[in-house]
Amino acid sequence: MSLLPSCREVSKLLSEALDSGRPLGMHARIHLSICAVCRRVAAQFAWLRHGAARPPEGGPALSADAKARLKRSLGAP
Repeated sequence: MSLLPSCREVSKLLSEALDSGRPLGMHARIHLSICAVCRRVAAQFAWLRHGAARPPEGGPALSADAKARLKRSLGAP
């Protein structure tokens, strides 16, 4: 049994950490320090998060009704 998580486990932990705001554990950070592929995945997650946080440039804004429909279809409260 390995002490370090697999790449699949690290990518899941990265996603959960970004969603929850909690820091990564020590074993995941060690894995990232030696795995270039997982560092690239972490950078891609950060890029996606940054892009999703920015409001779109130009274009029409959604109406309140459209926003409510989207929230309902996504199951958001």
